[in-house]
Amino acid sequence: MIDHPGLQVLMPHLKSYLTKGVAELQSGRTPFPRTAAETYACGVAERVSELDNALQALRLTLDFVMDLGKQSSPDPDVYRYHYENFVLRVIGFVDRAHRLVGAAFLLDKVKFESSSGNRFVQSQVKGEHPDIHAALLGVADAVDGYRGPRNELIHSSAFSSRELGLFQSIRQFRVDTGDIDTDELARRHYAEGCMEIALTIARLVEVLTTLLDCLAPLFVIAAEHDVSPEKKSAPEGADQV
Repeated sequence: MIDHPGLQVLMPHLKSYLTKGVAELQSGRTPFPRTAAETYACGVAERVSELDNALQALRLTLDFVMDLGKQSSPDPDVYRYHYENFVLRVIGFVDRAHRLVGAAFLLDKVKFESSSGNRFVQSQVKGEHPDIHAALLGVADAVDGYRGPRNELIHSSAFSSRELGLFQSIRQFRVDTGDIDTDELARRHYAEGCMEIALTIARLVEVLTTLLDCLAPLFVIAAEHDVSPEKKSAPEGADQV
């Protein structure tokens, strides 16, 4: 996401900020002077990096599950562990996307990082920026199917399915299934899980790209005028900086 074309206009300011930061770190002096555009670029880049880190975590999960499907006798407990990790992480994209929008509009950080922060951000953009509001809803829709399983996991219910339960019980009790190759059935099931994870990642990249497309005009305002984008194009009621 950090390579999105819309972010490139902020890169000179981000690099300037980082160069100053390293110089001051070396000299032991803090804080260091920064322009409004440098501070803005750093804040936006931080939020985009959070999305990139989360995507990378999902890709690592996908790699682990793919490797599991290549094993001669794949362990269902290992699959459960990685799939639970996927479910727990994927819902977090909704909060991260809203925080990116909050940073892009220079909204009150305390408000958009609070437990009701997503509603606050939506209230600020829904009226005057319907494209951004729709993009946020797109992110939520991309992962909405995992909200129920994620809530169950939070309340200490381990992920399970009919297939996973069968594979685990057969392995645990060493059941002789005769001519039925349960390991092959397990590999097929885990391959389906791989496809599900891969498609979800692709969908997230798509909706997050759309969100950055919608935010790009704000980045141009901040970079070219070195002022808060709110002063040029902010939803009514947004906090002024």
